[in-house]
Amino acid sequence: MSLVAVAVWAVPHELQACSCMPPPAPTVARDQAEAVFEGRVETVQTSDGNGMVRYALAVQRVFKGELPASTTIVTRSSSAACGRSFVLGKNYLVYAHRTAEGDLGDTMCSRTRQMGTADEDLAALGAGTPPPAPASPETQSREPPRIEPPAPPPALDAPAPATRRGCDLAASGPAGLAGLALLALRPRRRRPPMCASPRTQAAVSEPGA
Repeated sequence: MSLVAVAVWAVPHELQACSCMPPPAPTVARDQAEAVFEGRVETVQTSDGNGMVRYALAVQRVFKGELPASTTIVTRSSSAACGRSFVLGKNYLVYAHRTAEGDLGDTMCSRTRQMGTADEDLAALGAGTPPPAPASPETQSREPPRIEPPAPPPALDAPAPATRRGCDLAASGPAGLAGLALLALRPRRRRPPMCASPRTQAAVSEPGA
């Protein structure tokens, strides 16, 4: 077999390496997918050692699943292995499946398409819902200030605080006054009692008065 014949035989086999059935209707494709959303392609990572490419998409609206404001899609780097090529800056309606590694993936055999050709899908899927807004870093790291409750005001009828020096004659009552009278009958001392009132001190110092 000549080299030309070999080349002619190899080309169609390479092109037919990825064989897909026609995609199902939009609602059927939605039920079969893990997540359905509109996303704008932001970045693309080069192929890793496993022949996979990872695309980062900004989620515009969600038709199925719970997605953050930004998500990633993995796909084969080779179209012969049914890998899908996303164009940076373009918006796509993505029908994603869940890979064995837990990522969202896509292939050429899904119903994924650019938004400009998704009129039939949008009519069947409805308006969708926007993704949750990303949390602000300041909101996540800022701790609300701690406000100590104010001290209660003192009660108007509360007793006066006790003191270490001096006596409170009003608080002592009749028993306190009787004690002071007994002190007046005792012989004079050099130093009057610490708790004596000025009148009592005079009575002690002048017993004959």
